[in-house]
Amino acid sequence: MLPPRAPAGESRVATFRVGRHGAFGYRAPMDAAPYEPLAWQHLRGPDVAALDRARTIVWVAVSPLEVHGPHLPTATDVVEARGFGRAIMQRFAERFPEVTHVELPAYHVAADVLPHAGSVAFRPATVRRVVEDVAASLARQGFRHVWLTNFHAGPRHLVAMEVAADAVSRRHGARVLSVFSLLLAHLNGGSQEIADVLGPLPGIARDDLVGDAHGGALETSLMLHLLGEHVAADYAALPPRTVAMALAAEGRPPLPDLGGAALGALVRRFRETLAYYHRTTYAGAPGKGSAAAGEAALARLGSVSADALAEVWLGRVRPEDLRSPLWKARHLLMAPLLGDLFERWATGEPPRV
Repeated sequence: MLPPRAPAGESRVATFRVGRHGAFGYRAPMDAAPYEPLAWQHLRGPDVAALDRARTIVWVAVSPLEVHGPHLPTATDVVEARGFGRAIMQRFAERFPEVTHVELPAYHVAADVLPHAGSVAFRPATVRRVVEDVAASLARQGFRHVWLTNFHAGPRHLVAMEVAADAVSRRHGARVLSVFSLLLAHLNGGSQEIADVLGPLPGIARDDLVGDAHGGALETSLMLHLLGEHVAADYAALPPRTVAMALAAEGRPPLPDLGGAALGALVRRFRETLAYYHRTTYAGAPGKGSAAAGEAALARLGSVSADALAEVWLGRVRPEDLRSPLWKARHLLMAPLLGDLFERWATGEPPRV
């Protein structure tokens, strides 16, 4: 069978580098040995029973298999979620050496994936059920700290994870939190622009990260660092593309920012973004990416996130105080019928029969 045709205007690149990293490899900064958590799937029953529940954090990556431009593998968000988690563990272990970190196998379950061949989509209700079931199972075993990692910014995916975490936390008295929501809510003031958090990166100017939301300079850099052998060799030839650039070319007003935006503004943002990704599979400047920038970005994200999570670990900040800007629209985003009608309206597709 022939591979699927790339969306109009994009080249399809199938040349992959051959390297030495595993399918879900993690590379720590060069000045530190990689932190290796316990792998849940390798533990025996007595090993799990021996874990100190009060000093153990169970990490669960929940991200999709999704198309990220013509140059990155579909496992991009999962690899980044695990790399992000490991970077936090690295910093966290330096401050709290008494804490044991255990990592579950990743769950490739997500809503709001790009609607192109290669993406595997789930309903928000499914994401919520999966996260609830996993977290509740761990909570019933006595684990009080379950931290969810993710690197997929689909609005219904983020909300589904937050709703599930909140439900299990209240029902079982555990601390279940979505780390990516913390990143949006606590570290970046509710804005999707992450340039201020990352600071200077090798070869990437701040303006290169404006609108860099999917498969652009940041994610290309992260993947070159984490799993470079599976990045298409001619990624640098891809031109910059963003939602804002598309709107400007059509003479339309820019998107409202997530931070403090009214519900109507959020709806417009989601609609324009959905429509854009039905036409295009990346947003940003992939050609600016480099492994060095990915290493620096991951170290920075790990450092600032670990500092914020330390406040949660010490009980100074509650997980429920770290809601993403999408939390206020959770009832709308999690309503199955409304979600389906909204997506059809946003993309101009006919309603399902």
